[in-house]
Amino acid sequence: MSWRSLIISKPGKLSLRQQQLFIQQEVNEFTVPLEDIAVIVVESKEIIITAPLLSALGIYGITLLTCDEQFLPCGQWLPFSQYYRQLKTLKLQLEATKPQKKQLWQKIIQQKIRNQAFVLAQSKYPKESQKLLNMADRVKSGDKDNLEAQAAQIYFQTAFGADFRRWQENHINAHLNYAYTILRSAVARALVQYGWLPYLGLFHRSELNAFNLADDFIEPFRPLVDLQVWKLWQEGKISNGLQPKTKQSLVALLHYQMQFQGQTFTVLASIDRCVGSLQNAFINKNANLLKLPEMLPLKEHLYE
Repeated sequence: MSWRSLIISKPGKLSLRQQQLFIQQEVNEFTVPLEDIAVIVVESKEIIITAPLLSALGIYGITLLTCDEQFLPCGQWLPFSQYYRQLKTLKLQLEATKPQKKQLWQKIIQQKIRNQAFVLAQSKYPKESQKLLNMADRVKSGDKDNLEAQAAQIYFQTAFGADFRRWQENHINAHLNYAYTILRSAVARALVQYGWLPYLGLFHRSELNAFNLADDFIEPFRPLVDLQVWKLWQEGKISNGLQPKTKQSLVALLHYQMQFQGQTFTVLASIDRCVGSLQNAFINKNANLLKLPEMLPLKEHLYE
Protein backbone atom coordinates (compact mmCIF):
# COMPACT_ATOMS: atom_id res chain seq x y z
CA MET A 1 0.00 0.00 0.00
CA SER A 2 1.42 3.39 -1.02
CA TRP A 3 1.83 5.82 1.84
CA ARG A 4 3.52 8.98 0.54
CA SER A 5 2.03 12.20 -0.84
CA LEU A 6 4.45 14.72 -2.33
CA ILE A 7 4.15 18.46 -2.99
CA ILE A 8 6.63 19.78 -5.59
CA SER A 9 6.81 23.54 -5.06
CA LYS A 10 10.29 24.40 -6.37
CA PRO A 11 11.51 24.47 -10.01
CA GLY A 12 13.23 21.36 -11.28
CA LYS A 13 12.86 18.14 -13.24
CA LEU A 14 10.95 14.96 -12.48
CA SER A 15 12.09 11.84 -14.28
CA LEU A 16 12.33 8.07 -13.97
CA ARG A 17 15.46 6.34 -12.69
CA GLN A 18 15.48 2.61 -11.92
CA GLN A 19 11.74 2.56 -11.17
CA GLN A 20 12.07 5.49 -8.79
CA LEU A 21 10.96 9.11 -9.01
CA PHE A 22 14.14 11.11 -9.62
CA ILE A 23 13.81 14.73 -8.44
CA GLN A 24 16.36 17.33 -9.54
CA GLN A 25 16.05 20.78 -7.98
CA GLU A 26 18.92 23.27 -8.33
CA VAL A 27 21.81 21.61 -6.45
CA ASN A 28 19.67 18.93 -4.78
CA GLU A 29 18.95 15.49 -6.25
CA PHE A 30 17.07 12.66 -4.59
CA THR A 31 14.87 9.67 -5.40
CA VAL A 32 11.61 8.25 -4.04
CA PRO A 33 10.45 4.66 -4.72
CA LEU A 34 7.36 4.76 -6.93
CA GLU A 35 5.73 1.96 -4.95
CA ASP A 36 5.63 4.28 -1.91
CA ILE A 37 3.81 7.16 -3.66
CA ALA A 38 0.05 7.70 -3.83
CA VAL A 39 -0.27 11.34 -4.94
CA ILE A 40 2.08 13.98 -6.37
CA VAL A 41 1.00 17.65 -6.35
CA VAL A 42 3.02 19.82 -8.72
CA GLU A 43 2.75 23.50 -7.78
CA SER A 44 5.76 25.03 -9.53
CA LYS A 45 5.31 26.36 -13.08
CA GLU A 46 8.95 25.53 -13.82
CA ILE A 47 8.80 21.75 -13.56
CA ILE A 48 9.82 19.42 -16.39
CA ILE A 49 8.16 15.97 -16.35
CA THR A 50 9.42 13.23 -18.67
CA ALA A 51 7.18 10.89 -20.67
CA PRO A 52 8.74 7.69 -19.20
CA LEU A 53 7.88 8.98 -15.72
CA LEU A 54 4.27 9.66 -16.73
CA SER A 55 4.00 6.11 -18.07
CA ALA A 56 5.45 4.73 -14.83
CA LEU A 57 2.97 6.78 -12.78
CA GLY A 58 0.15 5.14 -14.72
CA ILE A 59 1.58 1.65 -14.20
CA TYR A 60 2.02 2.20 -10.45
CA GLY A 61 -1.40 3.82 -10.06
CA ILE A 62 -0.02 7.18 -8.91
CA THR A 63 -2.14 10.31 -9.25
CA LEU A 64 -0.40 13.46 -10.49
CA LEU A 65 -2.06 16.82 -9.83
CA THR A 66 -1.06 20.10 -11.48
CA CYS A 67 -2.01 23.52 -10.12
CA ASP A 68 -3.28 26.81 -11.55
CA GLU A 69 -2.01 30.36 -10.97
CA GLN A 70 -3.52 30.34 -7.45
CA PHE A 71 -1.69 27.06 -6.66
CA LEU A 72 -4.99 25.18 -6.56
CA PRO A 73 -5.16 21.72 -8.20
CA CYS A 74 -6.74 22.02 -11.66
CA GLY A 75 -5.58 18.94 -13.59
CA GLN A 76 -5.20 15.23 -12.85
CA TRP A 77 -3.26 12.32 -14.38
CA LEU A 78 -4.86 8.94 -13.70
CA PRO A 79 -3.92 5.33 -14.49
CA PHE A 80 -5.86 3.80 -17.38
CA SER A 81 -7.63 0.43 -17.53
CA GLN A 82 -5.47 -1.46 -15.04
CA TYR A 83 -8.28 -3.61 -13.62
CA TYR A 84 -8.29 -7.23 -14.77
CA ARG A 85 -12.07 -7.48 -15.18
CA GLN A 86 -12.83 -4.12 -16.76
CA LEU A 87 -15.79 -5.32 -18.85
CA LYS A 88 -17.48 -7.09 -15.92
CA THR A 89 -17.28 -3.94 -13.83
CA LEU A 90 -18.56 -1.80 -16.71
CA LYS A 91 -21.60 -4.06 -17.14
CA LEU A 92 -22.39 -3.80 -13.43
CA GLN A 93 -22.19 -0.04 -13.65
CA LEU A 94 -24.34 0.25 -16.78
CA GLU A 95 -26.96 -2.27 -15.65
CA ALA A 96 -27.42 -0.84 -12.14
CA THR A 97 -31.06 0.04 -11.53
CA LYS A 98 -32.36 3.33 -10.14
CA PRO A 99 -33.54 1.66 -6.88
CA GLN A 100 -30.04 0.20 -6.41
CA LYS A 101 -28.41 3.59 -6.90
CA LYS A 102 -30.88 5.30 -4.58
CA GLN A 103 -30.28 2.76 -1.82
CA LEU A 104 -26.51 3.13 -2.15
CA TRP A 105 -26.87 6.91 -2.04
CA GLN A 106 -28.97 6.58 1.12
CA LYS A 107 -26.13 4.65 2.78
CA ILE A 108 -23.54 7.20 1.69
CA ILE A 109 -25.52 10.19 2.98
CA GLN A 110 -26.34 8.49 6.28
CA GLN A 111 -22.66 7.87 6.93
CA LYS A 112 -21.69 11.37 5.79
CA ILE A 113 -24.11 12.93 8.28
CA ARG A 114 -22.92 10.60 11.07
CA ASN A 115 -19.34 11.64 10.35
CA GLN A 116 -20.41 15.28 10.42
CA ALA A 117 -22.00 14.62 13.80
CA PHE A 118 -18.64 13.29 14.99
CA VAL A 119 -16.97 16.53 13.91
CA LEU A 120 -19.46 18.61 15.89
CA ALA A 121 -18.96 16.38 18.93
CA GLN A 122 -15.18 16.89 18.63
CA SER A 123 -15.82 20.62 18.28
CA LYS A 124 -17.78 20.64 21.58
CA TYR A 125 -21.29 20.96 20.14
CA PRO A 126 -23.01 17.87 21.62
CA LYS A 127 -26.57 19.14 21.11
CA GLU A 128 -26.11 19.79 17.40
CA SER A 129 -24.17 16.55 17.04
CA GLN A 130 -27.09 14.54 18.40
CA LYS A 131 -29.44 16.42 16.09
CA LEU A 132 -27.42 15.29 13.09
CA LEU A 133 -27.36 11.69 14.32
CA ASN A 134 -31.14 11.77 14.51
CA MET A 135 -31.31 13.19 10.97
CA ALA A 136 -29.03 10.43 9.67
CA ASP A 137 -31.48 7.80 10.90
CA ARG A 138 -34.27 9.49 8.90
CA VAL A 139 -32.52 9.51 5.53
CA LYS A 140 -34.65 7.60 3.01
CA SER A 141 -33.79 5.89 -0.26
CA GLY A 142 -32.32 8.49 -2.62
CA ASP A 143 -32.47 11.04 0.23
CA LYS A 144 -35.75 12.29 -1.23
CA ASP A 145 -36.25 14.65 1.73
CA ASN A 146 -32.85 16.25 1.02
CA LEU A 147 -31.64 15.77 4.58
CA GLU A 148 -28.08 16.08 3.30
CA ALA A 149 -28.63 19.79 2.61
CA GLN A 150 -30.52 20.35 5.85
CA ALA A 151 -27.74 18.70 7.84
CA ALA A 152 -25.08 20.69 5.98
CA GLN A 153 -26.67 23.99 6.93
CA ILE A 154 -26.72 23.08 10.62
CA TYR A 155 -23.26 21.56 10.40
CA PHE A 156 -21.30 24.35 8.73
CA GLN A 157 -23.00 27.21 10.55
CA THR A 158 -22.42 25.48 13.88
CA ALA A 159 -18.77 24.73 13.18
CA PHE A 160 -17.74 27.94 11.40
CA GLY A 161 -20.31 30.49 12.57
CA ALA A 162 -23.87 31.52 11.71
CA ASP A 163 -22.73 33.76 8.83
CA PHE A 164 -20.65 31.08 7.11
CA ARG A 165 -21.71 29.90 3.65
CA ARG A 166 -19.95 27.32 1.51
CA TRP A 167 -20.20 29.47 -1.63
CA GLN A 168 -18.38 32.44 -0.11
CA GLU A 169 -14.83 33.37 -1.05
CA ASN A 170 -12.90 33.26 2.21
CA HIS A 171 -9.90 31.52 3.77
CA ILE A 172 -11.98 28.75 5.33
CA ASN A 173 -13.54 27.76 2.01
CA ALA A 174 -10.20 28.06 0.23
CA HIS A 175 -8.71 25.48 2.58
CA LEU A 176 -11.78 23.24 2.38
CA ASN A 177 -11.77 23.33 -1.42
CA TYR A 178 -8.04 22.62 -1.64
CA ALA A 179 -8.27 19.55 0.59
CA TYR A 180 -11.49 18.33 -1.05
CA THR A 181 -9.71 18.40 -4.43
CA ILE A 182 -6.85 16.28 -3.08
CA LEU A 183 -9.32 13.85 -1.53
CA ARG A 184 -11.38 13.70 -4.74
CA SER A 185 -8.27 12.79 -6.73
CA ALA A 186 -7.55 9.92 -4.34
CA VAL A 187 -11.13 8.64 -4.73
CA ALA A 188 -10.92 8.89 -8.53
CA ARG A 189 -7.62 6.99 -8.43
CA ALA A 190 -9.21 4.12 -6.49
CA LEU A 191 -12.25 4.00 -8.77
CA VAL A 192 -10.09 3.66 -11.88
CA GLN A 193 -7.94 1.00 -10.24
CA TYR A 194 -11.07 -1.07 -9.57
CA GLY A 195 -12.33 -0.65 -13.14
CA TRP A 196 -15.16 1.84 -12.52
CA LEU A 197 -15.85 4.70 -14.91
CA PRO A 198 -15.68 7.85 -12.75
CA TYR A 199 -18.13 9.83 -14.90
CA LEU A 200 -21.05 7.39 -14.30
CA GLY A 201 -22.32 8.33 -10.84
CA LEU A 202 -24.94 7.05 -8.45
CA PHE A 203 -26.44 10.44 -7.58
CA HIS A 204 -24.20 12.96 -9.33
CA ARG A 205 -24.82 12.79 -13.09
CA SER A 206 -23.72 16.06 -14.67
CA GLU A 207 -22.76 15.64 -18.34
CA LEU A 208 -20.00 18.20 -17.78
CA ASN A 209 -18.44 16.32 -14.85
CA ALA A 210 -15.88 13.59 -15.56
CA PHE A 211 -15.87 12.53 -11.88
CA ASN A 212 -19.51 12.04 -10.89
CA LEU A 213 -18.84 8.73 -9.14
CA ALA A 214 -15.88 10.24 -7.29
CA ASP A 215 -18.18 13.03 -6.10
CA ASP A 216 -20.55 10.37 -4.76
CA PHE A 217 -17.88 8.47 -2.83
CA ILE A 218 -16.04 11.49 -1.45
CA GLU A 219 -19.03 12.46 0.72
CA PRO A 220 -18.38 10.38 3.88
CA PHE A 221 -14.69 11.38 3.76
CA ARG A 222 -15.29 15.14 3.60
CA PRO A 223 -15.83 15.57 7.38
CA LEU A 224 -12.20 14.59 8.02
CA VAL A 225 -11.16 17.64 5.98
CA ASP A 226 -13.71 19.78 7.81
CA LEU A 227 -12.32 18.78 11.20
CA GLN A 228 -8.74 19.55 10.18
CA VAL A 229 -9.69 22.95 8.71
CA TRP A 230 -11.76 23.75 11.81
CA LYS A 231 -8.73 22.90 13.96
CA LEU A 232 -6.43 25.11 11.85
CA TRP A 233 -9.02 27.90 11.99
CA GLN A 234 -9.29 27.65 15.78
CA GLU A 235 -5.50 27.84 16.02
CA GLY A 236 -5.41 30.96 13.82
CA LYS A 237 -3.35 29.23 11.11
CA ILE A 238 -5.45 30.03 8.04
CA SER A 239 -5.90 33.80 8.34
CA ASN A 240 -3.14 34.46 5.79
CA GLY A 241 -4.59 32.18 3.14
CA LEU A 242 -3.17 28.92 1.81
CA GLN A 243 0.42 28.63 2.98
CA PRO A 244 2.93 25.82 2.30
CA LYS A 245 2.68 24.40 5.82
CA THR A 246 -1.11 24.35 5.87
CA LYS A 247 -1.23 22.78 2.40
CA GLN A 248 1.16 20.09 3.57
CA SER A 249 -1.07 19.39 6.57
CA LEU A 250 -4.10 19.08 4.28
CA VAL A 251 -2.39 16.73 1.81
CA ALA A 252 -1.16 14.69 4.79
CA LEU A 253 -4.81 13.90 5.65
CA LEU A 254 -4.60 11.07 3.12
CA HIS A 255 -2.46 9.26 5.69
CA TYR A 256 -4.62 10.02 8.73
CA GLN A 257 -6.65 7.37 10.52
CA MET A 258 -10.24 6.35 9.89
CA GLN A 259 -12.22 3.38 11.12
CA PHE A 260 -13.37 0.81 8.61
CA GLN A 261 -15.35 -2.23 9.74
CA GLY A 262 -13.95 -1.99 13.24
CA GLN A 263 -10.32 -1.61 12.17
CA THR A 264 -8.10 1.43 11.82
CA PHE A 265 -6.71 2.31 8.40
CA THR A 266 -5.35 5.33 6.58
CA VAL A 267 -7.74 7.43 4.52
CA LEU A 268 -6.15 6.00 1.36
CA ALA A 269 -6.66 2.43 2.55
CA SER A 270 -10.23 3.23 3.64
CA ILE A 271 -11.00 4.69 0.21
CA ASP A 272 -9.59 1.55 -1.39
CA ARG A 273 -11.74 -0.75 0.75
CA CYS A 274 -14.81 1.42 0.34
CA VAL A 275 -14.57 1.41 -3.46
CA GLY A 276 -13.69 -2.28 -3.40
CA SER A 277 -16.97 -3.10 -1.64
CA LEU A 278 -19.09 -1.47 -4.36
CA GLN A 279 -18.81 -4.44 -6.72
CA ASN A 280 -20.13 -6.83 -4.06
CA ALA A 281 -23.04 -4.48 -3.37
CA PHE A 282 -23.96 -4.36 -7.07
CA ILE A 283 -23.57 -8.11 -7.68
CA ASN A 284 -25.75 -9.05 -4.69
CA LYS A 285 -28.14 -6.13 -5.14
CA ASN A 286 -27.66 -5.28 -1.48
CA ALA A 287 -26.72 -1.73 -0.46
CA ASN A 288 -25.76 -2.95 3.02
CA LEU A 289 -22.71 -4.61 1.47
CA LEU A 290 -21.29 -1.18 0.65
CA LYS A 291 -18.82 -0.49 3.46
CA LEU A 292 -18.13 3.10 4.47
CA PRO A 293 -15.61 4.84 6.75
CA GLU A 294 -16.24 6.12 10.27
CA MET A 295 -14.52 9.10 11.81
CA LEU A 296 -11.81 8.91 14.45
CA PRO A 297 -9.99 11.76 16.24
CA LEU A 298 -7.43 13.54 14.07
CA LYS A 299 -4.26 11.49 14.10
CA GLU A 300 -1.76 10.29 11.53
CA HIS A 301 -2.03 6.55 11.13
CA LEU A 302 0.94 4.64 12.47
CA TYR A 303 1.99 1.52 10.57
CA GLU A 304 2.79 -1.47 12.69
